[in-house]
Amino acid sequence: MWVGVKEIGRLAGLRWAEAAGVGGAAGAIWLLRIRSRARAAEWRREQRINEELQAYARLDVRLPAEGKMPDLAARVSLVMAEKSAFRRTAMLSRDGHGKFAVAASAGMEDRTVQSLNAWAERVIVATEREKGIGVRRNDGSLGTRLGSNSFAVMLGKGVGEVEYRRAIVIPLWTTGGRMVGALAVGADGLLGVQRAALEEALAPLEALGVKVARSMENAAVAERLIRAEKLAGLGLLAGGMAHALSNPLTAVLGFAELIAVSTAEARVKEDAEVIVREALRMRQTVESLLDFSRPMLQNDALVDMTELVRELAAACAETLEKRGVRLVVEAEAEASIVRGNKHRLRQLLEHLLNNAAQALAGADCVKDGEEPVIRISVNSSGSASDGVLGSEERRVHLIVSDTGPGFHEPGRVFDPFYAIEAADGAGLGLSICYGIVHETGGEIRAFNLHPHGAAVAMELPLAAVEAEKNPAAVAGRVASVSD
Repeated sequence: MWVGVKEIGRLAGLRWAEAAGVGGAAGAIWLLRIRSRARAAEWRREQRINEELQAYARLDVRLPAEGKMPDLAARVSLVMAEKSAFRRTAMLSRDGHGKFAVAASAGMEDRTVQSLNAWAERVIVATEREKGIGVRRNDGSLGTRLGSNSFAVMLGKGVGEVEYRRAIVIPLWTTGGRMVGALAVGADGLLGVQRAALEEALAPLEALGVKVARSMENAAVAERLIRAEKLAGLGLLAGGMAHALSNPLTAVLGFAELIAVSTAEARVKEDAEVIVREALRMRQTVESLLDFSRPMLQNDALVDMTELVRELAAACAETLEKRGVRLVVEAEAEASIVRGNKHRLRQLLEHLLNNAAQALAGADCVKDGEEPVIRISVNSSGSASDGVLGSEERRVHLIVSDTGPGFHEPGRVFDPFYAIEAADGAGLGLSICYGIVHETGGEIRAFNLHPHGAAVAMELPLAAVEAEKNPAAVAGRVASVSD
């Protein structure tokens, strides 16, 4: 298995024999045999490495259209176990709501998989506490560095176990320095292996890690481009439809109102009022289409998302309470400042709250005896060791969740005109949310909670504000925006 270790031993014996000056025919034959075996071992080592690299080069690491990460993780884990010097392998990835866990493994025991999941959870917790583990600049906190991008980590031990389990982790970094996953191999019993041989065995896996990370990042970029192209095309269509419907709708609404106020027949009056009511609903849909088709206005104002969430919660809590829904806000004490349009960001939160309230409106949306709850959490995370809030590692995490039945199709909720229920109107609310988040340079995703419920998670870049150098100026600018 460890060709490099055997090779080091043979070379050491060869040097010893040469230094000792072993002579005679027997000595010469012995030296020739050692050299021959060393060359053969070197050739086998190079062959193994070449075969491993070729296998990784042929491996299809493209994500399918539906983005099934477990399928990719299974392929990667299997080829690692077959071609690398390790027989227990796994691939970790982040799922839709940011959970970091083993997506697939090959030859790895369940207890080791569980320990890897526990380690991954600690990484996420440490990242949220701004220890910088999840960013490339502070990757030394992951464990003991072995190769250029591999780390030995201590996983822990189970009940009754004497020794700690160990693993070697190869993080999958984006070009922006964010860890989106990791390759892992079992490292129990490798303490006696020469470090040079270990680094040599890890080098092909590190190359595979770069390939997988780029594939995952490219898939995410392609998905965003496809969605942006779809939104742009539908925006043009929506604008044309809205303008075409505006004038006929105005005429229908005007004549219906005239009939309602001028007729003396109760039946005609009632029918006219129905026409007015439905025409007003159509007008609201047309206005939504116009808002969807208008170009997004850029605004370079500073907005404190923590303060904005609290303001909106104070304004909506009573209304939601009357509907039997409890609103819970979890916001950190420090400011979470982003650049954007405050009105648009408030509109984003209002859409999400309205969508959650509609999900909880039905009597069968929650389990018997369970309180309907909408939860909003906002916090910032990343590394701030340079004293500047604005590097790619610094993000505002905003999550709006509910205890309702969840999304029928989480992957389609941001598509225009996709309505979860008939009462959801034109189905543009979450599409507008998608546009608002992306105009601020952020990311948004939707997923279901276990055992039931739905959540929409957003990541917005923190504003490039030198908070530690001039906190008074930052406070003044935020106050001016709030006013």
